[in-house]
Amino acid sequence: MSRHTPRTRGTLSFAALCALSVSVVASCGRDKPPAQYGQGQYVPPQQGYPQGGYPPPQGYPPQQGYPPPQGYPPPQGTAQPTPTQPQSPWPGLPNLPGMPQLPPGVSTMNDPINNVDIGWLRSQAGVVMGELIQALPANKQSIVRDIPFVADPTPGEVNAFAACDDQGQALMAISDGLLEVEANIAQLKANDETFGTRKLDEYLQLLAKSGKLVKIPPNFVDPGQHIDVRKVARQHQLFDEQVAFVLGHELGHHHLGHLRCTAGGSKGVNPADLGRLLSRALPVFNQPNEIAADIAGVNNMMSAGQRRAGYKLTEGGAVLTLQFFNNLDQLTPATIVFGFERTHPHPLIRLPIVQQTANQFRSSGGNPSPWPFPIFGQ
Repeated sequence: MSRHTPRTRGTLSFAALCALSVSVVASCGRDKPPAQYGQGQYVPPQQGYPQGGYPPPQGYPPQQGYPPPQGYPPPQGTAQPTPTQPQSPWPGLPNLPGMPQLPPGVSTMNDPINNVDIGWLRSQAGVVMGELIQALPANKQSIVRDIPFVADPTPGEVNAFAACDDQGQALMAISDGLLEVEANIAQLKANDETFGTRKLDEYLQLLAKSGKLVKIPPNFVDPGQHIDVRKVARQHQLFDEQVAFVLGHELGHHHLGHLRCTAGGSKGVNPADLGRLLSRALPVFNQPNEIAADIAGVNNMMSAGQRRAGYKLTEGGAVLTLQFFNNLDQLTPATIVFGFERTHPHPLIRLPIVQQTANQFRSSGGNPSPWPFPIFGQ
């Protein structure tokens, strides 16, 4: 979703950690820091790639299959049973393939997605952002690579957006709340795929009943399942795919020229201006631009996925995110729970666009037309 006009609601915002090794240098906050999300601090915008800015892509190692079964061979003439995988409880998404390995530095006993470690989630979003930018053509990279990427810790805010202010300064933002929701979706979906549970549906019911962002209760997932290596590895794949779709969409608003501050190239921004920027941006709904940003974002995500050494990003995370918000909308027809639902087109409009764009990317060998939908023109 793009934003560009002033708003009066103040927000607390701070720069996302765009690299795992970047240190915090300054702080910016409200009179009362939000207790739920910790203390916010700024990181100055980085200049250029690959010398500065977001870190280089970190791929997953190739997935390893299960070892062959040991024991006596079956008697001669005995028919071999055909192995089957459980049906995915959410249509359109793949089942868990084999036994994937954990990403470097991840432990099942202290996994940052299981723990919903906001600092790590921000940092990983920065890593994914770096992959997306590096996968863009050079002319588009030059537009977006100096745009600050900030995290909004406003309690309960679940949204992401691209923005300009009235002084022509640009930024991209993702809220801690949306990172938390995406982490929960990833770990619960991975649990459902691995063990045939329905934890993601239970989480939906929990949010619908509360009408706001709530923490997952202790022991919501079986403790043994929670730390299973297959489930933990899968949730990292899903989290990256979800975040790549969200950020690819918002990057699209900038490099497609939907915002006046980036139509002629990014001007960057001083870290001291970040809080003012977020406090003076309002949602602007423009459905053709939103659809164009979805198309650009999916193509960008798929291109970034092809550059990975191991697991390739797919549209699965985008489908998962959109199905989740669609199902939440159906459970709460009289109430819009999160800002993400108000500031973007309805998921039922976006789902076929995402799927068709991804299919065209594959069928074209990774060289799709930017406008696969004739109704919207070019």
